[in-house]
Amino acid sequence: MKSKILSILTICILLNYFSIAQKFHFNIGKSINDFNGIAIADTIPIDIKGLPFQINNKFGLSKVCFTINHTKTSDLKIELLGPDNTRIWLTNRNGGDVGGDFLGTCFRANGFNGYIHQNKAPFAGEYTPDGRIEFLNNEQNPNGIWKLLISDLKSQDIGIIHDLDFYFTENPHPTTNTTPCSIENGENCKCSDASNTCDLLPDLVLLKRFTIDQIKEYPWNHFQYPRQLRLAATIANIGEGPIETIGKNEWFCGNTKVDSSKKCPNGEYARQILYQKIYHKNGSKLESKLIPTGTNYFDDKPGHNHFHVDSWVAFRLLKQKSNSRKKIIAKGQKVSYCLFDTGICSSEDNLCEIDGIQYGHKNLVNYGLGNFVDCKSGYQGISVGGYDTYGMLYEGQYITLPRNLRTGTYILEIEIDPEKKYIEKTRENNIYHQNVYISKQRKR
Repeated sequence: MKSKILSILTICILLNYFSIAQKFHFNIGKSINDFNGIAIADTIPIDIKGLPFQINNKFGLSKVCFTINHTKTSDLKIELLGPDNTRIWLTNRNGGDVGGDFLGTCFRANGFNGYIHQNKAPFAGEYTPDGRIEFLNNEQNPNGIWKLLISDLKSQDIGIIHDLDFYFTENPHPTTNTTPCSIENGENCKCSDASNTCDLLPDLVLLKRFTIDQIKEYPWNHFQYPRQLRLAATIANIGEGPIETIGKNEWFCGNTKVDSSKKCPNGEYARQILYQKIYHKNGSKLESKLIPTGTNYFDDKPGHNHFHVDSWVAFRLLKQKSNSRKKIIAKGQKVSYCLFDTGICSSEDNLCEIDGIQYGHKNLVNYGLGNFVDCKSGYQGISVGGYDTYGMLYEGQYITLPRNLRTGTYILEIEIDPEKKYIEKTRENNIYHQNVYISKQRKR
């Protein structure tokens, strides 16, 4: 009898132990290697012990904090890997083109100071990361080696990481609400017209708040970005189904089939044929079909080293003419993106406001459908309510301004899927316009 009472008491003590917040503090004191032409991440291994054998939305990782002195935070890409190798971005080239230091900076879902990419360095306080912490609370065993990866992507500026804190709590991301609709359980998925049979199509839109917050004109003699209008672009999915791409290892150099994503004789990487997966609700079942679409390839630029979908967005600078026509003044290249959820729309803020409507878990019928953590060659996409952000300092995020361009107001145009290869609910909202004021660009 005594042993039974003791066992029950022990279980109660353990349950109480795991129900409270647990903080793990680590002193690091490691210099961050400066970029020398090849991006190699500094890997900080962190050994976590004494936690329950699973983390999820009931008990899991809620916050990560660190102090890093670095003279230019926008040189840095910082990622977090769980013991099962699930990887998220904490911050990727944020802080502006001047400004340094992370001073006791914390990352958590719905951080008090907003998204890290909407703020300027130095960073202090709590921020919402570039990735989704909830992807780490995926029923994995948190006991083991976690890794913080710090990649310096430009030379000359240096830094050091001093310390690192992990917090595990109950209800680690309390405002994350998802519908019971899932790939595995189609019965609870809904059609927008309330019918019982429909294609669950994505609907891609550009979120204006991110571009408004990150756009800058650089002069003709700037040492790094001469005559560039640099801008951020964030693509959200407000449809009934995910935008999902599937690869089947069908790689080509031109018209010649090859056996891998290796480089072709012309120096470019091979392209893989992609298929768009379209989900179909058929009563209580969720079926799918694959439609041939675009291509992807391996991008080896610093900070990437993953697979990009070709020609995902296009940038143009327009001038309004007196007869209501718009003249194209300059074009950017068609930019490739890796597709995954860097965030998810919330009904409590205005980040995902489109034409006066705030999109989130309250009005997206299959909110959260899809699960896109990173940029795999055979599986990428954006979930329902998810969005994918490329900051203004990422490669390709610019338009080169013509020499001697006159001072005045112009129109920035961003188009999603300019080659119209992907199936959506509607394409009427794939083009975004924003007025920009351009100073006169002198001739070199």
